[in-house]
Amino acid sequence: IDELIKENKKWTVDDVKTTILDVTSHMHADIAHQFAEILKAINKPEYAELQTQLQTWNGDHTMELTAPSIYYNLLSQTMHLAMADEISYQAFEAIAATSVLKNSYEQFIANANSPWWDVKGTEAKETRAQIVEQAAAKTLSLLTSAGEKNPGDWQWRKIHTHKHAFDAVKPLRNFFNVGPFEVPGGSEVINNLHFALDTTGYFSVDGGPALRKITDFADAENGISVSPSGQSGNVMSAHYKDQAEMFATGKFRKMLMNKSEIESGKRKLILKPKG
Repeated sequence: IDELIKENKKWTVDDVKTTILDVTSHMHADIAHQFAEILKAINKPEYAELQTQLQTWNGDHTMELTAPSIYYNLLSQTMHLAMADEISYQAFEAIAATSVLKNSYEQFIANANSPWWDVKGTEAKETRAQIVEQAAAKTLSLLTSAGEKNPGDWQWRKIHTHKHAFDAVKPLRNFFNVGPFEVPGGSEVINNLHFALDTTGYFSVDGGPALRKITDFADAENGISVSPSGQSGNVMSAHYKDQAEMFATGKFRKMLMNKSEIESGKRKLILKPKG
């Protein structure tokens, strides 16, 4: 954000729109480059594609890219293999569903001497390279599990989707569900459609912006906004999920801020106080 707002220019609504939809993370790119160097040292041909993708990734989380799919699978598998044996698999899954691990990714992956790399209960002392190699093997297995042998099929859109929380509750799914929608974005980007760092190979969105809104105060009546689902919390309303696809695809709607424009609409709500 600091980098973008320091640009010396006169900001327009379109500039702000581009900024709040930005999906680049320098932090994750730096970690991906660390992974690439570790894979380069391992020097096995089966990991050459992973290494190339990670080495050239600039941290963008656009839907057509394959690097984010590789990166988050490798990151989740690495963290799981390194830490779950020390704190139990149940405890690791609980922590991975929070933001606690985010502060340690970069420093941990960079530290080849961390005691976390050694697997508890084995006679050997495992190294960072051995753990990352195991994680790379699991990553390749997950990415090819659906028959997608071609790296070009590992697009971020296929494993990063946005849907209603009730999708996980079968009796309520068809009634309340919104989506799923393929979405860009990810963890620690401005368009923060984040997810739990699990090892399933899929990173479904579990949180994000509650609202996107842009108002030019020189033209307040033409402000724009969009909600993740719709304006109404009533599932029977036409406005329960009529903004969901717009939200997922980075579009906006004009807000009604002008009295005559509001009154000319097809439907209006009139509040009449008693007394």
